[in-house]
Amino acid sequence: MSIHHAPGTRGRVRAWLRPPQPSSMPRVLPQPRPATARSRCSSLALAAALAGVAASGNCLAGAWSQADGDTLAILKYLHSEGHGWFDDGHHRTDFGNDGRSRQDQLNLYVEHGLTGRLSLIGNFYFSQVGFNNDDGTRRRRTSTTGLADQELGLRYALGHAEQDPWRSSVQALVSIPGYGRDKTYHPSNPGSDPALGLGDYGLELRYSRGRGYALGGHGGYVDLSGALRLRGSAASDEARLDASTGLSLNGHWMLLGEFNVIQGLGNGRNNANVISDVGSGSGYVATGTNYDLTKLQLSGLYSTPAGMQLQLGYQQPLMGRNTGAAGGPFVAAWWRF
Repeated sequence: MSIHHAPGTRGRVRAWLRPPQPSSMPRVLPQPRPATARSRCSSLALAAALAGVAASGNCLAGAWSQADGDTLAILKYLHSEGHGWFDDGHHRTDFGNDGRSRQDQLNLYVEHGLTGRLSLIGNFYFSQVGFNNDDGTRRRRTSTTGLADQELGLRYALGHAEQDPWRSSVQALVSIPGYGRDKTYHPSNPGSDPALGLGDYGLELRYSRGRGYALGGHGGYVDLSGALRLRGSAASDEARLDASTGLSLNGHWMLLGEFNVIQGLGNGRNNANVISDVGSGSGYVATGTNYDLTKLQLSGLYSTPAGMQLQLGYQQPLMGRNTGAAGGPFVAAWWRF
């Protein structure tokens, strides 16, 4: 099982709700367990980890940087809830004992242009993760609240030929856990409450490439990126692929879509087998090594007359392995300074 961010990831939609320029659009925006007494503690401890993989990682158009002195701030609230997870065979499976995972996450993303090519990035998360299931004669509920993994980084826009419609950038992010060991999941020492993360620091290196386009008189953009996330602790390193697109419908509305793939590289350690059925011995692997997740996010962005932008959308995992399967709605507000 694993945790991350993601997170999720991370680009963001940026300046593009101004009239698009087809040659170079401004960018874009930027859960599980079983049910027996023997496995309950491990399940609860992993609830956050599973939810984290599915919920984290926003992906904005990362091929562009902010203009010198400009700042983009996005405040986003995401709610995800579900009865299931993806097992070691990529099958969507329900938790035992009518189990249900939940995550509520508040995310502040800030990007500031230090120069015309270099942007400073901050991505801050505050989460509440929980799991509940039937425990004999009552409903058992557990939750953990606090700062999750925080991210700081830099994006640098690469040079391009004058007539080239494509834009490219490189980005480096450092992930810093905002919680202590008591809120960290580790297979060899599962706690009774959901964890906020796998702990330890991480480094993500990303390359992005994007361009603007025109479709039926409407401006749009497409952004493609690949990243390698190096993780400490027992967690596996990750490879990430992200694709996002946006299409302006008129002066106020834009449709946005994101497709994200997270693949664990299998170099983690300290895997643990969690038994979900004592009778048959069947179960799944709770691990920082063997996991993957593919998810889709669709949303609409409205630009108000005052200049603020409001976003409403839905995020849904499509397939995965040893990760949470919960999806849910999100709302966000964008400001530019």
